Amino acid sequence: MKKLLVLGFIAGICSSLSAIHIFDYVSFEGNPKGYFQTDFSISSKFGNYFRTPELKVVRTFDENGYDFESFEYTARDVLISKIDSNYDAFGSLINQSGYNADSELVWKTEVSYNNGQKSDVSEYDANNNLKSKTIYSYKDGNLVDESGYNSDGALMWKTIYKYDDKGRYSSIATYFADGTLDEEEIFEYAEDGSIQSITNYSSISDKTTKQIFRYKNGKLEEITTYDDNKEVLNRLVIKYDSVGNVAKLSNYAVSQKFGTTVNELTSQTEFVFEY
Repeated sequence: MKKLLVLGFIAGICSSLSAIHIFDYVSFEGNPKGYFQTDFSISSKFGNYFRTPELKVVRTFDENGYDFESFEYTARDVLISKIDSNYDAFGSLINQSGYNADSELVWKTEVSYNNGQKSDVSEYDANNNLKSKTIYSYKDGNLVDESGYNSDGALMWKTIYKYDDKGRYSSIATYFADGTLDEEEIFEYAEDGSIQSITNYSSISDKTTKQIFRYKNGKLEEITTYDDNKEVLNRLVIKYDSVGNVAKLSNYAVSQKFGTTVNELTSQTEFVFEY
């Protein structure tokens, strides 16, 4: 099973059509060498759906299963950007470099560790000027505090992590520099340990949504999002290939029209894995 990279600057290249990046919740199977991703927008006319490719992403894994190259292309296969990643002998990410379509360095990050735990991540521009720094704090081996600073060393945001008695996330709360809440996620788990739901609160919209995770034969099959009135907002339906890797994500907006529930396909993402 491949090792997952849940890093903001990796996920940034992959413009998922869903608010959820699926590989935060679904592992890679069968030791793939990489995958090709295509994002589609959806339009409808006279009851028929039409797909238009919007973005393509290629990710390549090394022999140890680590993501070492990511490419982003337009729908016409024109290169937009590239990310290179490097790891130490223990498999820990130590730096990344982002390039534009002309292969010019745009940004880079450097990751430091203390006793095997990530201690800070520094981001630089193409001229090696520090742009931001994130510092990580731990307690009993668990990440409890993630603080982001600008180039002047001023606090920009802070994320607090809390855990249940089994060492799983119970809540993740992000705060603005003045200490007021930005957003919070609260996690619930099924008896088998799988994620059952995530409740999200945003202070900007002052709204709460809840994502329910549904499984079939041990595989995540659907993520359904509800509003604070327990009405369904959208459905993310997940299909897999024969090896067990994600093959298609279909995002549906759910609404009530003319007295009936309507599921309207709004976007799709397809993945083709190389083995």
